[in-house]
Amino acid sequence: MSQTGYASGQTAEKAEESEESEDDELPILPRQSIPDSELSPQYWFLLKVVKYIKFGSPTATLLALCGLSRYDLTLPMCQQALENSEAVDVLINVLEAEDHKCKVAALRVLQNLVKIQHFQRLLVIKSGIATVVRLLSEAEPDVRCLAAGTLAHAVNNHRSRMLTRKAGAVPLLVDLLDIQSGPMIVTTDEFNFKAATKQKIQAATAAAKALRSLSYSASARRELYLAGGIPLLTRLTLSIGGQREYQHLNSSLGTTNRAPSVASTDVFRASVKADILLGQLLRHMRYDCEQLQTLCASTIAHFAEDETNRKVLTQLKATETLVWVLKQEKPQVNIPLLKAVSTAVWKLSLSPEARDRFRQLGIVRIFIRHLNQPTEEVLLPIVSSISVIGTDQENLALLRTERAVPRFVWLLSGNHPGLLSAAALTMANLTADVDALELLETIDAARLLWSLLKHPSPVVQAGAASAIAAFSERSKRAGEVARSLVGGLELLVSLLRAPELEVVTAAAAAVARMATEDETLAVLSDHHVVSLLASLVRHKNRDLKLRVAEAIAECCRWPGNPAQLGQGGGVKPLIGYLRSSHLDLRRAAAKALHQVSSDRENCFILHHHGAVMLLLKLVGCGDVEIQSAAAGCLSNIRNFIHNA
Repeated sequence: MSQTGYASGQTAEKAEESEESEDDELPILPRQSIPDSELSPQYWFLLKVVKYIKFGSPTATLLALCGLSRYDLTLPMCQQALENSEAVDVLINVLEAEDHKCKVAALRVLQNLVKIQHFQRLLVIKSGIATVVRLLSEAEPDVRCLAAGTLAHAVNNHRSRMLTRKAGAVPLLVDLLDIQSGPMIVTTDEFNFKAATKQKIQAATAAAKALRSLSYSASARRELYLAGGIPLLTRLTLSIGGQREYQHLNSSLGTTNRAPSVASTDVFRASVKADILLGQLLRHMRYDCEQLQTLCASTIAHFAEDETNRKVLTQLKATETLVWVLKQEKPQVNIPLLKAVSTAVWKLSLSPEARDRFRQLGIVRIFIRHLNQPTEEVLLPIVSSISVIGTDQENLALLRTERAVPRFVWLLSGNHPGLLSAAALTMANLTADVDALELLETIDAARLLWSLLKHPSPVVQAGAASAIAAFSERSKRAGEVARSLVGGLELLVSLLRAPELEVVTAAAAAVARMATEDETLAVLSDHHVVSLLASLVRHKNRDLKLRVAEAIAECCRWPGNPAQLGQGGGVKPLIGYLRSSHLDLRRAAAKALHQVSSDRENCFILHHHGAVMLLLKLVGCGDVEIQSAAAGCLSNIRNFIHNA
């Protein structure tokens, strides 16, 4: 690792530790106490049980722990009794004793107790995390298994993850994953297991659950990698028939609800990028186990962010598997499964091959049925997938005939940035369908898009500007709508000053389309749009250069704008566009220079900086539009220079 990378890793770790410390002092929320007059005999009996655990002999302690494990700890009466008797402190003390049977019994009680959030915080405050971590190195397998299971439930916030990691839990949990050195073959028939093997499998499952909880921490993921945990998780994921014992192992492969850190994610992907692993994940999705399907889909979605993995997944027919899962008829929709699978579809559809295959499998029709989901987190991958996949005429017509268009318009009134952007891009696609465009005009969808330009999120601004560009290109009423909105065109021009590249690119595209109408062009010119375009000509991004050249070609039709562009220093950089290897950029530059050359001073600039020879070459190219624009520009230069 380079010094820069190492420093970045240290900085990221310090930042994460600082973040993990944010809730160090979070108080335990006060519990609603039950009045003494309403306390049942069960309450007083539990107080005695805890007292026997604390002061009794090993035999009495064991019997009391066994009796305590029979109670329903979710009952408020039981929780109040255990809190008032300081049961967590007592259990921690038992774990520090030497009696093996008492340790096992105490861990069974504690494992159930820490499923309750209140007692999770108590375990952290009472310094019980370190005690449980020490038990991971015990010789007895049942103690290690129960300790790992306890951590899986207890480690669910920044502070507990930090304490668990600093106590050295990650390498110890990784050791539990190492069931055997040979290939891992697992069957779901428990009678085929030897007792020792079954115990190892239970310990590995508990360790995987704990690592899943810890994997929310970037530092823990780095330790998992350094401890050699990734090959072990991969091997266990490749086990045969492990849909029950190993359904938690996939979740330890870095699939968290948060964005993973860049450093750990890149290293991890490089370690597990194997056809056989991705193929096994797809085979696991064929099991009739929704939780396993959810975890596998989440893992596939994570790996599908990499272009190489997308190609591998497409070759392994991941598209067919994902669609197969979505087509399974269930009495009730499994929301986590739907979210995981639709996210995998969204990420995988970034590949053109997968996108085409999804279209053939009719996935847009499937997603249309789920557009009524009330949760934005579920709608986001669904609408995003439709915005990427549903761009062909057949699917656009399907969205219209299935009455999905009003739903997308309704989504524009929400607040989720990603969902707003995806809905806007879908509406941009819908403008390519004549009937859908007419429907959008009827329900006045364009006004909602213009209002989104004021949204604080750059993602929303870019999506809205792209949709406005599509409307302006295909709708006859786009200019009228834009001019009727007070300050709308001024707001669009102001986005050319935005620091985000995608916002500026989308705004330039919208300006290029809006400027085709003379009335709209007059308003844009009043807001000095050409001066802003001149400041963007020197940018290195090809897409932005293309949109800026197109906008200049349209805006310089207005009198005075060519001179304004020349005064802003925008003519000379345009000459360099003519050398581009991309035909569309050369075409846009030739058109822009044709309009720019209507100003005398600009012609001198073009002549002085060698534009004539470049234009002469373009006159002989095979593109008619480029030929016409280059010839017109040369004619203007000749006239002005000859008459000078």
